[in-house]
Amino acid sequence: MEKNEILEKSRRENQNQDERERTIRIQGESFSLIFVFGIGLFLTTWKMAHGIPVGDILSMFWACSLGCCLYKAVNLKQKSQLVLALVCLAFLVYNLVRYMTGW
Repeated sequence: MEKNEILEKSRRENQNQDERERTIRIQGESFSLIFVFGIGLFLTTWKMAHGIPVGDILSMFWACSLGCCLYKAVNLKQKSQLVLALVCLAFLVYNLVRYMTGW
């Protein structure tokens, strides 16, 4: 590609936001997941201590992990991420079935 083609492609991709805004947004989303994980860990611990099923919270965790692995597998063309996505899917289904059936 020529310099002008690269610049034009970059302008189209960054039409609504600049690189700094995109980086801050991505970091903010990642940071928010840390809070979600922390609260999920707290709720899971509390529910387990009180004998309440935790499949709902674990299903949310595995759904998030599945989404991340699938995104990486598709966009980075990494087979290892596809394998991880299948593992996450298995755990997601297991926890959903276990939670919904009261097993």
